[in-house]
Amino acid sequence: MRLLNVLRRVKKIVKNKPENHLLRIRIDSQKLLHNIQILKQKFPQHQLSAVLKGNAYGHGLKEMAGFLDNNKDIGYFCVDNLIEAKIIRDLGFKKPIIILGYVLKNSLNELKKLKSIVLIVNSLLQAEDLKKIINFPLVVHLKVDTGMRRHGIIFSELEQVINILKQNPNIKISGLMTHFADADNKNEEFTESQLKVWRETIKIYKKYFSDGLFHFSATTGTNYLNQAESNLIRVGAALYGFDITRDKILEVSPILSFWAKVVNIKILKRGEAIGYGCTFKAEQDIQVALVPCGYFEGVPRMSSNQGYMYFKEQSLRILGRVSMNLTALDITGIDIKLEDEIEVFSDNPKHLNSVENYAKICNTGIHDILVHLTTGIKRVVVK
Repeated sequence: MRLLNVLRRVKKIVKNKPENHLLRIRIDSQKLLHNIQILKQKFPQHQLSAVLKGNAYGHGLKEMAGFLDNNKDIGYFCVDNLIEAKIIRDLGFKKPIIILGYVLKNSLNELKKLKSIVLIVNSLLQAEDLKKIINFPLVVHLKVDTGMRRHGIIFSELEQVINILKQNPNIKISGLMTHFADADNKNEEFTESQLKVWRETIKIYKKYFSDGLFHFSATTGTNYLNQAESNLIRVGAALYGFDITRDKILEVSPILSFWAKVVNIKILKRGEAIGYGCTFKAEQDIQVALVPCGYFEGVPRMSSNQGYMYFKEQSLRILGRVSMNLTALDITGIDIKLEDEIEVFSDNPKHLNSVENYAKICNTGIHDILVHLTTGIKRVVVK
């Protein structure tokens, strides 16, 4: 019965009924599969771990986990916290999960119920707590701080951490990881310094263990896969179709588009202003359409008077300030009717409303745009 319920949920995920929603996010499953194939072809010696933290970079944790759970080319899911891991397991999905972030001491016992969980150990203090608390089988990877200075075991404390964890027979150390701070910079000096520490980290690990999963690379780190030992890649941006590598070595395609229905149409007379602060005044009579999405739903406020949306192949300029739940568009001379669908974000990188272009307008990264797509928007995975 549980399997039947899971299948029903997955079927509901992939069913596309845009007419029932003011807003929808469309996930192109064929482009997603294409991206996975590209990554496997380019890095055949590495397993792939799909990074699903941050609501799968705004693409939908449940939807992405459901679609990828049976994909043989994805070895693991990476999440940030226990809550994300529990959501995946509560939906019945089985793929092994790596929890990158910290789990509270009073919540550690919940890991026992989830199965196929890998916990990242990020500090000497955490290792000491795990040694005392864990009374069930637990697989861990050790994260070493090679220079980013966030999470990670101090290199000089690595052997101490290993010996502490080995005192608890329930804990199995099966991997090693780090994270690069500057891998997309053309100046390779800092990343090379991190790689130097990583190589020494591998040597220490191998004094104690014969094998394991070694992962230093997220999408940007793939430039360095031939420079140090690893066998797993944590793919986030590349999986979702964004080549953020320094040398643009990938050929992936964005899989997400965001759609909104027109909820009002009006004429803005010459000299009239629209929106908060009256930041836009019409120089002539223009026709305006309003869509029910603003900075709460993920349209960046910084794109006010700068960004674009599309109706079919026609670009529509954003007029005035983006509000919390509304954005105004110039539709002068275009035949648009109430409830017609407007493309808010495009999966075409060449369009003015691509996520990449919004990131440029707002002087930020694609991650910052994507993760602000609110969880309340309907997400549909289409073939």
